[in-house]
Amino acid sequence: MADTADEAETFITLTQSLAVGRIREMLQMPGDECCEECGEPIEAARRKALPSVKTCLTCQEIIELKSRHS
Repeated sequence: MADTADEAETFITLTQSLAVGRIREMLQMPGDECCEECGEPIEAARRKALPSVKTCLTCQEIIELKSRHS
């Protein structure tokens, strides 16, 4: 019979596997050519580095700054 530690380990492993699977799916999805915040084109190098990117670098920096100050 499995004890609590075994059940916890199984749960953690399953949770991690699901999270990794979701991240892999996101990375395979094509990103937008234009920023969803400002509508300006997203640089090709950024889209190549982050295939599922939705924002330009400037807007992403603003989003991150706002989230730090919330």
